[in-house]
Amino acid sequence: MRKIRVVIDPGHGGEDRWNRGPTGYIEADGVLKISKYLKEELEKTGHFEVKLTREKDQTLSRKQRAEIARDFKADLFISEHTNAFNGTAKGTEVYYSVKRPKDMSFAGKMSRAIATHFRTHNRGAKNRLTTKRDDYYGILYYGVLYHIPSILLIESLFHDHVEEEKILLEDQNLRDLAEVQCEAIKDYYGIQEEEGREKAMKEDSREETPEKLYRVQVGAFREKENALRMIEALENDGYPTYLVPPR
Repeated sequence: MRKIRVVIDPGHGGEDRWNRGPTGYIEADGVLKISKYLKEELEKTGHFEVKLTREKDQTLSRKQRAEIARDFKADLFISEHTNAFNGTAKGTEVYYSVKRPKDMSFAGKMSRAIATHFRTHNRGAKNRLTTKRDDYYGILYYGVLYHIPSILLIESLFHDHVEEEKILLEDQNLRDLAEVQCEAIKDYYGIQEEEGREKAMKEDSREETPEKLYRVQVGAFREKENALRMIEALENDGYPTYLVPPR
């Protein structure tokens, strides 16, 4: 069966390293780690084929990132970000394309899953438009232009909020973030239900498989009385036995 193709885009990087938290978090580096962990989590399931737009600190335009997803024939294109505003805003929000309204529910579930795990404000599924009613964010705009079926831009937490930056500075939290995202993606594609059915089928198969028994002949006797004495001795020692009459 064909694997689901996912392209994960670690936002920013290269010449774009300006987005930073108050005590040293750098968005370009943080989202690269999240993206690598998410790739690892998705591939472990056996259901996904995953590619990153960048695997190191490098400069890529939004168009180039979307072209990578197009050339990979991605079913899902995810752009990873952390947020910033005024130092007091906090929470999670996930953007979807105005041209992909079916992604609104997916974006909402993703936002809720991340916010719930980190006990922060769920800012929900959002879109942002230009005056021409196009997607404001280039990743979403070009993703639609290149006919990618599902596109999300994830703003996981606010790196300019002191408490949320502390979360983002802990590597284990970035791993946890990737696991939460992986579960939301699996749920979107119905993989948890599929895995449950496969497990149930395997269990049913084991129940239906007859038990294999190996039998050992311990004697052959001309006189039936001798055979009965052997049976009695074996059964006294706890061995089930039976007598096969001569043909």
